[in-house]
Amino acid sequence: MTAPAKKTSGSVADLLADLSLPAVTMAVLASLAATPARAAPNLPLDDSDWIALRDARARGLLPDLLGGIHVLGEDQVAQALAAAGLPADPFLLPAAQAGPLGAPQDGAREGAPDTFWLRPAERVTLRGFALGEHDRPYSLPVKPRNLAGDVGFSCEYQEGRPCGGGLGLVGEVDSSAGFGEVFSATARVRLDLGNNGYAALAALDRAYVKAQLGVLALEAGRDVIALGPSFRNGLLWSSHAAPIDQLRASTRPFALPFLDGDVLRVSLLYFIARLRQPLGRDGALIDCTRVQFDLFNRVELGASRLLMFGGDGAPNVSFSDFVYEHIRARYPGGVPLGDNRVSADLAVSVPQLAGARAYLEISFEDFRRKFLNVLQVDTDYLVGLELRALSVGLLRRLFVEVGTTGRVAEQSPDWVTGFSSAGRPFGTPLGPEGESVYLRAELEVPGVRVAPWGEWLRFKSDTYVPNGDGAGGQRIASVGPSENRQRLGVDVALPLRPALSLDVTAYAERVGNADLVPGSTILNGGLLTALRYTPRF
Repeated sequence: MTAPAKKTSGSVADLLADLSLPAVTMAVLASLAATPARAAPNLPLDDSDWIALRDARARGLLPDLLGGIHVLGEDQVAQALAAAGLPADPFLLPAAQAGPLGAPQDGAREGAPDTFWLRPAERVTLRGFALGEHDRPYSLPVKPRNLAGDVGFSCEYQEGRPCGGGLGLVGEVDSSAGFGEVFSATARVRLDLGNNGYAALAALDRAYVKAQLGVLALEAGRDVIALGPSFRNGLLWSSHAAPIDQLRASTRPFALPFLDGDVLRVSLLYFIARLRQPLGRDGALIDCTRVQFDLFNRVELGASRLLMFGGDGAPNVSFSDFVYEHIRARYPGGVPLGDNRVSADLAVSVPQLAGARAYLEISFEDFRRKFLNVLQVDTDYLVGLELRALSVGLLRRLFVEVGTTGRVAEQSPDWVTGFSSAGRPFGTPLGPEGESVYLRAELEVPGVRVAPWGEWLRFKSDTYVPNGDGAGGQRIASVGPSENRQRLGVDVALPLRPALSLDVTAYAERVGNADLVPGSTILNGGLLTALRYTPRF
């Protein structure tokens, strides 16, 4: 847990802080308000425009737009495509005015009216699942875990959609409406049909309202978010997580008034959310704070923190307790008020080297005195390399990612379903004591994007005991069996018509020592499809 922080004192320091804080605050607010923007709906995380934006960033055509927060409004995407000299997407809600990235190109739709606007079905998706997959929970008799959810390819990065072995059809209809440039409301209705996890169900999958002032966005309702430097696999919070019911404030990277934006830009995020069942403590809450610094348009340095607290049976948390918990450990009567999970990440872009971008993220639970031991057995690591500007025959992109998680990753001793909501962990789908090596190539065939990939995974079940020094450290007492998985697959993206596209994923997987039982072998495989229709309004 966090050691109590020492309060610094000194009249000179206090005076400087008192004088500078209001000035800096006013300067930042002025900077945020200076950028015209429309409160457009957020671009879905599986939209193909994300590929175009990340490619343009890798080539040095755009500055970092995200700040480690994978959320962009459709108008911001339209501005970015224009600034990078890319063709406009006529199916996006365009920017209201010319912002720092420029106005939409010729050929983009005319701006939405300054009064009420409505898109009753802006995106219609039909997903099909045909899977033979063994649903393996994180917690097993041979290795109990305080974490809800399952290990399985079909569940990974699915934003909480139904998953697992079986046959299913999932229909999604996205709708949005707004007023002028300041307010919008977005909803997604989902209908599930099929067997097993795809049993008949109608659900309100997304429902949020959004307001925007320059680069500052305010949002309330049920929505998804992903954090970190990876396009695929965030350790702290990724697209593996289900949508959460939240209040959120975030900024895109912005320059401080007294510094050149090519030298330093800052982005900020805060949200607080109510977790969804199944939960160990009904009514539990979680909040997240993130800051990122972009240096010289090449280096991105970020840090994030989660605090999970409240719910049935948890200590009462007053407002002052809540504030102090974010500053230092404050445990009345020795009882923790919540559980912490933190991460730090670094990404470096080198456009001249085939659009190269290398990144590192680390994450761990709580703060402990024996920090070197924490780095050894309790810390999650993610290292990745992207090459997005290749031109080797049909090869255009190459991705390599290596990840490993510690013994208590995403678990919690008090909140027994761990850092999860709706049965999905927030971060990597590896869960505790997992290892992964992922390789992906993307080829551009005329009119089709084909991406073969492979992944090797291992899930350990070692036993740990205290070091015996009373400092909270752990060491391995015995090595348990490991579950090994080898996956091969291919993703195909096929534009059928300007408003219609089809995505197909086929994969096969061998699982050795399944469920951590030596000698047990299982074969998984399946087909996942997504047919999308985007009408033009």
